[in-house]
Amino acid sequence: MKLDTYDRVDLTGPWAGFGFQGHRFFTPEGRDIDPVGMSYWSLTCNIAREWALMMAEGRERVWHPRPAEVIYLRDVLRRRREKRLSVESGQGVAASGQRSPTGRGRRRPRRG
Repeated sequence: MKLDTYDRVDLTGPWAGFGFQGHRFFTPEGRDIDPVGMSYWSLTCNIAREWALMMAEGRERVWHPRPAEVIYLRDVLRRRREKRLSVESGQGVAASGQRSPTGRGRRRPRRG
């Protein structure tokens, strides 16, 4: 039996609505996919399959919880503010061992 896809061939089962006609694959939405598009579609399906396998392998790994500590943002911001104020309060940049603070204001336009 020879299957000539030039005549309309409708697929059945889970592929109902899809088919071939004129050496092109059509979808239930009425879109045509040419042979070049089929190769990209195949590549996309293979990438999706590999991604699913990779995610499944990741889920199967045994997870060992590691000890972790909670960081309170309030304390971090308070320490940063205290550090900044100690630098600004007269110790100077050279005494603190840090680089000079960069300006954060708007730049003035250059003349010339």
